[in-house]
Amino acid sequence: MSYKTIISAENLIKNINSKEFIIFDCRCDIKETSYGIDQYTEGHIPNAIFVDIDTDLADKKTSTSGRHPLPDPKILTEKLCNWGMSNTKQVVIYDDAGGAFAGRMWWILRWLGHEKTALLDGGLGAYMAVGGKLTSEITAYANTSFDIFANDAMHVTIKEVEDAQYRMDKLIIDARSKERYLGIKDMVDPIAGHVPGAISYPLGNNLDKTGCFKSAEELKLQFSKVIGDTKSEDIISMCGSGITACHNILAMEIAGIKNVRLYVGSWSEWITDKNRPIATIDNN
Repeated sequence: MSYKTIISAENLIKNINSKEFIIFDCRCDIKETSYGIDQYTEGHIPNAIFVDIDTDLADKKTSTSGRHPLPDPKILTEKLCNWGMSNTKQVVIYDDAGGAFAGRMWWILRWLGHEKTALLDGGLGAYMAVGGKLTSEITAYANTSFDIFANDAMHVTIKEVEDAQYRMDKLIIDARSKERYLGIKDMVDPIAGHVPGAISYPLGNNLDKTGCFKSAEELKLQFSKVIGDTKSEDIISMCGSGITACHNILAMEIAGIKNVRLYVGSWSEWITDKNRPIATIDNN
């Protein structure tokens, strides 16, 4: 059996020593760059490999890009080969933030053509809750071969976003908090607000009280109220810098809403041009 969206902690534990599985730790704190590797060093799921959101899953920021541009596929592929990745392996990715960061790697591996990729449902907390143990041993695998095919149809350009804000048949969904979306306060980006026409849908809506994803039926009902008759390929998912927007894409995938595209640059790219309009609670 292959997992393409999420995997339960129980099923991960059953396969934790399987050579067909590879586990990635994507813990991150956008305000503390060393948080992820510090936590990994202190203790992680056995056989897990640490992946840095800022340096492994993103290229360097430019004056016109968002905070997390897509990584160079060739450079990332080299890293994946060094980590022991192959085209046949089942990937499991986790964090300790409900999948907010792990979702980025899920999306990137799908972008590179690897569909056997799943988030650990409930993250590290769910794993610990069912008796999972941690280790401080550093994981090392033999170098492998991993062939990719980057599907750039999975993400949109800034021009497509500029066009979508005025189209009734397009929909932009923003995964950031209501506070940031409304322009009340933004602790991450220098300018607060949202793309005119974008709909607020914070990623927390995808999770239940335990931090696990809601059922496919619940997610489908929730998204149907936002999406209406919009075709899935006409939906654009955005956030602050193309990280948490992937969480909404994953949730929609679970709900059977496929081919939603990512605005990689997201809000942090949008505000690099002062001529682009900004909506807030005051001018909505």
